[in-house]
Amino acid sequence: MADTQFNHGNSFWSTTGLHIKPFRGLTLSSLFSTRLDSGFSKGFSPKRPEIGKPSGNNSLSYSAYRNAGWRSENMLNYEHTFGKHTIGALGAVTFNKDVNRNFSATGKDFDMELENLQYLRFAGSKDASDGYGIDSNIAFVARGSYSFDDRYFMTVSWRRDYAGRLPAAHNYGDFPAVTGAWKVSSEPFFPKNDAITLLKLRASWGRVGNLGSIGWTYKNADLSYSTWNEGAIYGIDSNTMWGTFWFPAKSVNQNLTWETSEQFDAGLDIDLFNDRLSISADYYNKRTFNLIQDQTMGWPQTIGLDAMKVNQGEISNRGVEFIATWRDRIGKDFNWYMTGNFAFNHNEVISTGVLDDQGNAGKWTGGGGFRMIDWIYQSEAGQPLNSFYVIKTDGIFQSDAEAAAYVKDGKRIQPAAQAGDLKFVDFNNDGKIDTNDRQYVGSAMPKYTFAFSGGFNWKGFSVDMMLQGVAGNKIAYVGKSMTLCDTEGNFNRDREIMNAWSPSNTGSKIPRLSKNDPNTNFSLASDYFIEDGSYLRLKNLTIGYDLTNALRKVSHFADRSSTCSVYLSGENLFTLTKYTGMDPECGGYDTIKYPVSRVFAVGVKLNY
Repeated sequence: MADTQFNHGNSFWSTTGLHIKPFRGLTLSSLFSTRLDSGFSKGFSPKRPEIGKPSGNNSLSYSAYRNAGWRSENMLNYEHTFGKHTIGALGAVTFNKDVNRNFSATGKDFDMELENLQYLRFAGSKDASDGYGIDSNIAFVARGSYSFDDRYFMTVSWRRDYAGRLPAAHNYGDFPAVTGAWKVSSEPFFPKNDAITLLKLRASWGRVGNLGSIGWTYKNADLSYSTWNEGAIYGIDSNTMWGTFWFPAKSVNQNLTWETSEQFDAGLDIDLFNDRLSISADYYNKRTFNLIQDQTMGWPQTIGLDAMKVNQGEISNRGVEFIATWRDRIGKDFNWYMTGNFAFNHNEVISTGVLDDQGNAGKWTGGGGFRMIDWIYQSEAGQPLNSFYVIKTDGIFQSDAEAAAYVKDGKRIQPAAQAGDLKFVDFNNDGKIDTNDRQYVGSAMPKYTFAFSGGFNWKGFSVDMMLQGVAGNKIAYVGKSMTLCDTEGNFNRDREIMNAWSPSNTGSKIPRLSKNDPNTNFSLASDYFIEDGSYLRLKNLTIGYDLTNALRKVSHFADRSSTCSVYLSGENLFTLTKYTGMDPECGGYDTIKYPVSRVFAVGVKLNY
């Protein structure tokens, strides 16, 4: 029997605006918008007795939600030009409030799966949960700008935000910014020619705040719940559920405040050869401090409260970005262009904000575990954020004798290893393989990103394409612990498992197949799972033809200046990569994520 389900949703939006110009140069604007989203869904999953991944349980789930909110934006803007001077001033205040409610219920163990019996009252067991969240914010903005003779430009701004989700003591953040530019090509001394038509230098500095990692109800007291299963065997029944317990588990940091990013940028814009070539280059230096995260060290484990959120640590991102575009024409019918961009980024943890018991700079350790694999991430000063911190491998043992010869002071370093198993590097040379042998092997953050796009138009026929890629990054393909391993599960494997190491296939990079994996080839956090994540992808290719001239031969369409074009496009057409997973564009951590889709589209665009 197929799953029985539905998902219904409704959305309502409204916006009201008021614009007043009391006198020349002054504008008063006010916008008020509301939204309301609601929905209800049902899903039923039957038992699956078939071979493969059977399930002997069925379940019914219901969920409902109602999200309501409003926004108010009010701005007073003034602009005035006198002589070669232009000044501007803006003052604004914005308000917003959002209220979310949700409810869900689940029933399990239905004796019969008929559609007319798919109701919670027929379930053998039931469970329900609900939620409520409210978020309100206020922001004040002030901005002033000045320009002179299309040569000098400056803007100064200041913003103060109040966040309802933060405790009152530090719920506000101040975020100033300043930008300046010098259009050298507008100077009287700059030679007027077609070789350089624009030369502009610019710089900026500013701060922005972030609260994305804090829930709406952070500062509000709430309770967690659990159930107690009696495990005693004398005097009472064993494994009996005695009740549900509600207890405070959240600790609120009254000093928690905004996570802040501060960035300096310097750039150059230049147009050459009668505006056919445009070049922009930027250098940026961004530091993010007061990072919001759970306290990583020094939190007691015996008080029954989860680690509280704190502001700690600083991260740096600095690099360069470059983009160049060439546009040209050959004859009167052939127009073409090409654009390339390239960026280099260096990510580094400046400080973790914590000290260990010996007074040394602390580390942020943990995260990235999958099934039998332990944590794989660690961050410390001088390394990229969330670097892969694993045990290195040195190939595969080709014989039992080779595995037995891997010793320290006469004792085997990997006692359970045999031919076909991974050889793990004893980094600290203590004669055993454990967490102390971990090393940094890169991070998921690309050092280089690049793209190239180009196209042409000839007598109504057009072609446009874009290539995009990254380099210098790694991917933790932890999904290999399932798809290339034979120790657990009744599910399909990667076809490459047929190429695993064997006495007749000693050149394989895949360890031998085993039902118990005594050498922990597929459960030890090692660089066997870390792969090169570089790729180059044909992101888009579009071919089109403009039928407007043919259409306008009919006077009815010509009188209305109608246009018509047809196109054929494809997205994600091919990818060049060494990565062995399904898609290198997986965010650097792959648990067999669904790859981006290859999409083909045919369309007609008609303006009547």
